Amino acid sequence: MDYKKYVDKYFLRSKEILQKDKLNPIVKLQVFIRKGGVLVYGLKEAIDFIKKHAPSAEICALDEGTFIEPCETVMTIEAPIQDIIDLETIYLGIISCKTTLMNDNKDIDLKEIRATMTAITALAGDRPVMYMGARHWHYNMDAEISKACFDGGASACSTDAGAATVGKEGAGTIPHALEAVYHWSLTKAKDIPEPLSFAVATATIAFDRHINKSVPRIALIDYANREILDSLQCCRHIKDLWGVRVDTCGENFMQGIMPKTTKGTSNSKGVSVKGVYLLRKMLNDSGFQNIKIVLSSGFANPDKVRNFVEAEKELGIKLFDMLGVGQVFHSIVSTGDIVEVDGIEIHKVGRPYRPNKRLKKI
Repeated sequence: MDYKKYVDKYFLRSKEILQKDKLNPIVKLQVFIRKGGVLVYGLKEAIDFIKKHAPSAEICALDEGTFIEPCETVMTIEAPIQDIIDLETIYLGIISCKTTLMNDNKDIDLKEIRATMTAITALAGDRPVMYMGARHWHYNMDAEISKACFDGGASACSTDAGAATVGKEGAGTIPHALEAVYHWSLTKAKDIPEPLSFAVATATIAFDRHINKSVPRIALIDYANREILDSLQCCRHIKDLWGVRVDTCGENFMQGIMPKTTKGTSNSKGVSVKGVYLLRKMLNDSGFQNIKIVLSSGFANPDKVRNFVEAEKELGIKLFDMLGVGQVFHSIVSTGDIVEVDGIEIHKVGRPYRPNKRLKKI
């Protein structure tokens, strides 16, 4: 199997960048499922896939069919980053798919996917919507799911297998994994104060240095939970920056957002209207009105898209220029995060290492 055609393009580009910059530290990656109260499945197939393509990997995992708590670590992988960075889409998809099927007995409904994407693209209007959900289901369904998304109005997707259904190539720029490695490289230098503050810009500069200029430069700016500051830093350092992508995880509030307002009402975590408004306003006020904003994380839900579109009317400002959507179908999603690099604790803010004594060495 040519697995690379089923891999999110940003992982393939990340591997190319790391090879060109000669960065290949040993990383520890943890896999978890946010939803608790389920039995985890797909681990054996996922491990077999990893071992086949990365024999160097040291893996610890739960037994197949283990009952798990919310966000419990179900597997850790330790290996040189270049050996495993392009495997994540496939093994996460296997675990997500099989866990969903065994717990909920609900398979993919292509008509439902098409309808969901149609609703999202209708709300987005003339703004492009990219399907990025290959990690949420088994790769053997990627082409069919992607085609249903294109039929629903999507303009791009993240894998070559999916994009080929409409004669295109996969799209994508930077994942958090790439930023974690550059975060480590800055930490290792030891003469750089607060290396976390430069992780996003350094990874984006590396992308700009090595990837074909025909690929839009889009910075992923939530790794350090400095969405505003890192956006401005990238704007100032990358001449041809097209835009910034906001993918703030559900553990964090976007930069500038307090948990409660002065009236005592709670603000929302993740990618929020208030957070994106502050980002857009700061970009405009700093002379970067031309920089586009791409939103991802939770936008496969038409209601969330609708909230942003309605907020634009109320605020009188355009909040986003493109959407990245993933979970346009029911899935018990598994997620992977780098939590350690070369023995140093390195991770995206909000997602630290969660050891699990129940894991067994494979």
